Amino acid sequence: MLRAPGEDTAARDIRPLLGLLGLPTFGLAFALSTLTTYGPTLLLDQAHDPGVVGAILGGEGAMALALPLVSGALSDRIPPNALGKRLPFVLLGAPMALAGLVLLPLSLNLLVAGIAVGLFFVGYYLYYPPYRALYADLLPRHLYARSQASQGILRGVGLGVALLAGGFFLDLWTPLPFVVAGSLLLATTLALGPVARLQRRVSQDSALTMSVREVLRSKGMRVFAVANALLELGFAGLRSFIVLYVTKGLGHSTGVASAVIGVVAVSYVIGAPVASALEKRFGIIHVMTWSGILYGLGLTAGCLPTSLGPELVLLPFVALAGSVLLTLPQALAFLVAPAGAEGVAAGLVDVSRGLGIVLGPLLVGWAVRFSGSLFSATHGYAALWPVIGIATLVAVPLIRRLEV
Repeated sequence: MLRAPGEDTAARDIRPLLGLLGLPTFGLAFALSTLTTYGPTLLLDQAHDPGVVGAILGGEGAMALALPLVSGALSDRIPPNALGKRLPFVLLGAPMALAGLVLLPLSLNLLVAGIAVGLFFVGYYLYYPPYRALYADLLPRHLYARSQASQGILRGVGLGVALLAGGFFLDLWTPLPFVVAGSLLLATTLALGPVARLQRRVSQDSALTMSVREVLRSKGMRVFAVANALLELGFAGLRSFIVLYVTKGLGHSTGVASAVIGVVAVSYVIGAPVASALEKRFGIIHVMTWSGILYGLGLTAGCLPTSLGPELVLLPFVALAGSVLLTLPQALAFLVAPAGAEGVAAGLVDVSRGLGIVLGPLLVGWAVRFSGSLFSATHGYAALWPVIGIATLVAVPLIRRLEV
């Protein structure tokens, strides 16, 4: 039987709990990666316009700006019930996300396809913040970072498996990758059963719950939200333009671009446990500060080379620093949040992420468009690096202002 850890519990003693608790992270990452990577192919068949496809998928940012705070805050305040505080939102969001995945490849027109994508994102953001708040419900503060390391590994594995297997599944049968993604999401959600029973046994003081307005009055939470939005701005800009930088800017094939992304994905998986080990020794603020400095400077320096060779020398080290940095924001949010606001804190991570998703590609796109003469060797695409690097560096002093 699973047992709730106490303040003196060591990280090794919670491995069974983290294993079960983290499974939905794998399912959600696989589902999201499948939809955002292979969904555009199906949408383009209906829309015949990349701009329309981008607008439909850009709805993720709009959902992330609205739903996470709502679902997270409501999961803090829900009255006692047989399912506990968080599971009702998981059980509401999972079928919606599953329906969106299955409906998309079966859509006969663009309207139905758009509804399918919207349904997925509504379910995803109803599910994710309350699910992540389970970590704060069940774990003592000193294990927050350790739990985020295990989440980071499972998220990276879900992303990598989806990217590698999805194309193969798509060739076999168009709906197959989406059916597999939905099945994994369902299976990993059902695996939360023992965890949910444990969460119901953990004493929860409803008097400690706080409204979104009360939480946002906290200076620490506001500073965290701005810092996390800047970090996510950089990551979203990188994710959106790295392939174009390699193919259009440096003139290499999409296969080379995929190899570059593979290096980043491997570094992400490696960096998650490294982040946990460093945080345990030096503290979360210190680790995020120095990894942010290294990551930001490395990104900014990416505008200097005009060939892929020097970039590949820097890439593993910069990606590792970025992985360490981006593994820890959720743990930091829980540490900064007032007691009773764990769901709001989880939602605020996604809201600030949504702001970064909206602004990152927009700012990088403008920079590329208007800097062709400055970065002529890469047709302006090297402007990617200073934009995302400076955003990361600006976040560093904000992180240092936080007290945990």
